[in-house]
Amino acid sequence: MKGSDVLLIFKRLICIVIVAAALIGFSSCNEADDNYGESRMNAEDIQNSLDLAEHDETPIMSSDRVMSKYFDISLFDEENYADIYLGKKFEIESTYAGDVLEVPTDISKMNELGWELSDGNSYDENSLVFSYETIETVLKNETGASVKAWFYNSSRSSKKLSECNIVKFLINNDFYTEGVQHYEFNVNGITNSLVITDIVNILGTPSHFYKVSDNLYYMDYFISKNDRCNGITVYVNPVEDSIVSIEFSYYK
Repeated sequence: MKGSDVLLIFKRLICIVIVAAALIGFSSCNEADDNYGESRMNAEDIQNSLDLAEHDETPIMSSDRVMSKYFDISLFDEENYADIYLGKKFEIESTYAGDVLEVPTDISKMNELGWELSDGNSYDENSLVFSYETIETVLKNETGASVKAWFYNSSRSSKKLSECNIVKFLINNDFYTEGVQHYEFNVNGITNSLVITDIVNILGTPSHFYKVSDNLYYMDYFISKNDRCNGITVYVNPVEDSIVSIEFSYYK
């Protein structure tokens, strides 16, 4: 046998060995994974993910924990403001001591209802009010009821008090005061004996709230985002769960 024939036979044997080794390797591999490249989650993993999502809470920016008993404080920022408003179509409807108090109004209309500037006011009807100045006064009627009233001069020149609009009233709640005659008020459904939950149920979540002390908070209800001067403010005692006073205004 020639040397070239021996070399040819040797090469063929090497090829056979290589092919055989490859076939053995393929037969020992696992079956092809149809889901290769996809993430696998068992039942326990899925449940853990659901539990995490359920306990994922919106970060609470407000540090107050008293008003959280009455409404969702996660809606408020660190200064306790929220994008919640009464709406531009909201109208203030109020009665006090049997009379309808409208805002804006003026002293002549209040006189017709029997309300006069009480003794002790620094201003009378003829006092001059500077341009864009606000004057705080107290009005009383014949029965002894009193209400704080703010006059506002919206013009560019001074005016007499009698020529200015009354743009805000504040009524103190005497419902819980012993030995004092009780005068009823109703401001858009808010009355003397209601508790804080009632206020929220009637007017909704406030636009803003502020802690004056442990015994005094106030809740602002703004008409709109661009009209924070107008609306209703309710002063409450969260310890006694009662209304201290109520304020309503409309600047014009």
